[in-house]
Amino acid sequence: MTVYEVDLRVDLNTEDDTGMPWAPISDARDTSLVKVGAWIIVGSGSASAVAQVADIDDGVVHVRPLPGPVRRHLHLLGR
Repeated sequence: MTVYEVDLRVDLNTEDDTGMPWAPISDARDTSLVKVGAWIIVGSGSASAVAQVADIDDGVVHVRPLPGPVRRHLHLLGR
C-alpha cells in the first residue's frame, strides 16, 4: 500500500453544516497549495483522499473528497 503525503489534515468522518469535511488552513502542510478549486490530498491517520477545495472562509477550508483510492485520482493533482 502506497502512503501519500497529506496536503491538509482533515478528519474525513466529520462534516459541518455545509455537509463537507473541513479543517483550519493552519493544518495545511503548505498553505500555497490550498486554493479554491485546487485538487489536494486530504486525510488523517490511514484514511486519505483526493479532494477539491470548495471554499476558504475565515481560515476554515471545506473540501469535496472523491471516492476511491488516492492513486485513482493522481492525475488531478498536476504534480
